[in-house]
Amino acid sequence: MTLSILLTFFGSLFATPDTSIHASIEAQAIVSDVGATPFWIRSLQYGSVPLENPGLILRAWNGKRYNLKKKYDWKYEVEATGWTGKQNDFWLTQAYISGRWRKWEFWAGRRKEVYGLGDTTMTAGFYSWSGNAMPMPKVQLGTRDYLNFAKGWLGIHMTYSHGWFDNQGPTIDAYLHQKTLYGRIGKPTSKINLFGGINHNVSWGGEAKTKLGNEFDIYPAGLNTYFYVVTILKDRTILATDPNSSWDDLGYQFGNHLGSIDLAFKFQSKDLETLLYRQSIYETGRIVSLAVINDGLSGISFKLKKDFILDKLGFEYLYTANQGNYLSGIAQFFGISDPHLIEVENYFNNGGRGSWKYWNNTLGTPIFLLDRETIEGGGNNYSLNAIKSIHIFLSGHINNSFNWKLRFSNSFYAYHRNHLTARLTNDDYKKQISCVFILEKKFSDRLNTSLKLGYDNGDRITNSLGLSISGHYLIR
Repeated sequence: MTLSILLTFFGSLFATPDTSIHASIEAQAIVSDVGATPFWIRSLQYGSVPLENPGLILRAWNGKRYNLKKKYDWKYEVEATGWTGKQNDFWLTQAYISGRWRKWEFWAGRRKEVYGLGDTTMTAGFYSWSGNAMPMPKVQLGTRDYLNFAKGWLGIHMTYSHGWFDNQGPTIDAYLHQKTLYGRIGKPTSKINLFGGINHNVSWGGEAKTKLGNEFDIYPAGLNTYFYVVTILKDRTILATDPNSSWDDLGYQFGNHLGSIDLAFKFQSKDLETLLYRQSIYETGRIVSLAVINDGLSGISFKLKKDFILDKLGFEYLYTANQGNYLSGIAQFFGISDPHLIEVENYFNNGGRGSWKYWNNTLGTPIFLLDRETIEGGGNNYSLNAIKSIHIFLSGHINNSFNWKLRFSNSFYAYHRNHLTARLTNDDYKKQISCVFILEKKFSDRLNTSLKLGYDNGDRITNSLGLSISGHYLIR
């Protein structure tokens, strides 16, 4: 099966030309002083860059794009990635087929994607779905872009999908349920746009890899369970519950839920585009009591439209140290109480089902470090998930052929704990600084090269200084 896919893929590189079909190849070499790939060289790369080096990465891509002049059309993408050196591997980073009718589309396979409101070009990673892990196999129905109503003053964007987790954690054969709904007020060309929406992700079904002879050996996975997963209703009298249901399923929710409630404000003028956004995170219904409302991702970006050496500046702040153990300021202001205040929101760890990751990379923001990535070592849990992190991004160009980018993050990590007051000092935190400078050179419309210089220093991951050199060639 794999051989057939590869023969089809490489054969298509030299098939009869089609203006909608394109292909490219890329080679990337990575080396560092200690054999650990710097954080910002490997992160947000869909799991395609190894943790260890020296090494060589080869990528080949082939795809057909939509013809947007047609009412309906289809497209596909196939991308093969191979590692050689200190780590060796080969897989299909992307492989999907998609059909479109107007702004609606249905697709199936592995596809690179990011979910959330914010600036995708400068973020340190959107909270719940960031483009850091290998794409998960899914089938999805949704809109490609915002559907416009009221002469363009209102817009709606939505997706609904079903996916399959890997079997590398404590749970095997688990499913993903994922849906998003976002709205926009203001025309796309208006000076001011307001955005709001929610993304909802659920790990459900499957069975424990190691059976202990208790009610958590088999998780319910029937259509009646799927109904409760999708609707998050707690009234178990609507549909009969699966006999495999545990006390946790019956008393709270089926599966493990997480996501974010997002808001954004965009101002655009002739010379400047400003985007301000907030992703308020949740894993339980305690978001309603506002107990965890100060946990989340906040960001602002500025895009300069005039020709200048600096064309974008961005700033993000990630905070996850409340974890439901003390009332936020806004909850205190409105006099809202929380009966679960002593309980900890142990973000991304998901209890016995396994952590929020796919193919050993976090599905959410890479600022959440898996234990296996750290100098302490360990498995695929997030032991230090009470985080404060500042991220700064700058980009610009020297001339028409030279572009540059700079990322800098300063993060503080602590263990989750029961505490009823805010963490006011950094005494409990471990510090980590990571940065990368990127220089890109465009030689022609077909050939681009990139040089990345990354640096890590701190208490969480291996201190390293590394270099990446890559070349990307568009075959057609």
